[in-house]
Amino acid sequence: MSDKLIDIEKKIEKKIADAYMEKFPASKERHEELINYIPGGATRSLSYFKPYPIHIESGKAAFVFTHEGHKLLDTTNAYGAIVHGHGDPDIVKAVQKGITKGSQYSTPTDGQYKLAKLLCERIPGFERIRFVNSGTEATMFALRAARAYTNKDKIIKMSGGFHGTHDCVAASTKKNVITAGIPKGMTEDMIEVPFNDFQALEKAVKENSDQLAAVIMEPFLGAGGIVLPAKGYLEHVRKVTRDNNVLLIFDEIFSYRVHTGGCQKLYGVTPDLTTVGKVIGGGLPIGVFGGKEEIMNIFCHEKSAAPLYHSGTFNGYETLMQAGYAALSKYDEKAVAYINNLGDRLQKGLRQSFKDNGLNIQSNHIGSLLNIHFVNEAITTSEQVLKSEEQLHTLMHLSLLNKGIFSIPRGLFILSCAMTENDIDFLIEKIDETLKELLPLIKGKYRYLLL
Repeated sequence: MSDKLIDIEKKIEKKIADAYMEKFPASKERHEELINYIPGGATRSLSYFKPYPIHIESGKAAFVFTHEGHKLLDTTNAYGAIVHGHGDPDIVKAVQKGITKGSQYSTPTDGQYKLAKLLCERIPGFERIRFVNSGTEATMFALRAARAYTNKDKIIKMSGGFHGTHDCVAASTKKNVITAGIPKGMTEDMIEVPFNDFQALEKAVKENSDQLAAVIMEPFLGAGGIVLPAKGYLEHVRKVTRDNNVLLIFDEIFSYRVHTGGCQKLYGVTPDLTTVGKVIGGGLPIGVFGGKEEIMNIFCHEKSAAPLYHSGTFNGYETLMQAGYAALSKYDEKAVAYINNLGDRLQKGLRQSFKDNGLNIQSNHIGSLLNIHFVNEAITTSEQVLKSEEQLHTLMHLSLLNKGIFSIPRGLFILSCAMTENDIDFLIEKIDETLKELLPLIKGKYRYLLL
């Protein structure tokens, strides 16, 4: 790299970092206090970034507010857990009404019945369900159910697919994921194949069918970059698993929001088991796993001599049931159409911005989810996502914070029903300004990203 280019790079990095530290001094103060009690100053790995993570004081509708008094458009929405915006009045009212009667009884409740019924009516793969407290628990118990039902141990997952942080699925090809501390025995029955690779999936299923309990997959890679399935891919996976007596699990914890019936309804492919979460809880922690009645009956005391054990202090937490039912009831076809149209508007605006700035970069999009990639070719695999330039993501994230946008560092944007078309236009404008700010660096160091 030439001295001139090094100088450009340092000036851009310093300008953006200095502006961030000048704008968010209260976050720095709180970070320096918090690290005395929480290692790294963040109790969730994704919350940390350099020079220090931002601290949010409150949220309302489509915005969050910092301790410095800044109003930021929230395009993280709790990494997809919030779909109606912050402090939605219907959800707040339901929680307030419910919690005055008590939050948890350690028994079946009307709240569990109402939310379970609504989920089973909407999602094709749900004949019977059970509640847990996180997406990680949901996928863990879905895999346990598959193994118990089939009496087989091996599981196939997709490269770049994310299914939570329990040991057997935590190993990943994703950037910067450290899996130290996971015993080798926890992953030796896990097989990983590339997403969207028809032949690799079919070969792995056929070669391992005698020992293979299930294939677990996201219908599209969520945390892996919003990589959509190739035409016919999900149908192919369904046929191959069915033909070889292997269960198919759709992890729709992240993807459910794109349709009232999830991706399985959108694409017309029904799995044997399904996991959902995030938006299902109305902003409170939840996980749900379920599937065909004959499989889920392994948990049934009335239909199994030795039911599979599944417990948890807060499973079916009644206050959460109130929040979830309120959130899901108003996330109807009209709401989904509205938020998906906002996503379409964002995609259209970004593509125009890329063109206007002479950039050959990507924005993968479905519904209310969009991921920008600093890659110069259409992305259909997780391996391509890994090539996206990390320096540009880091700088874009800080630059957007400086401009009033609270976003996810890896370039993922998650919308909410509380947003308006004007909010989307503001977001497009600020991303465009950020790309212009980064353009001298791109022209010098990443010329292959130019048209």
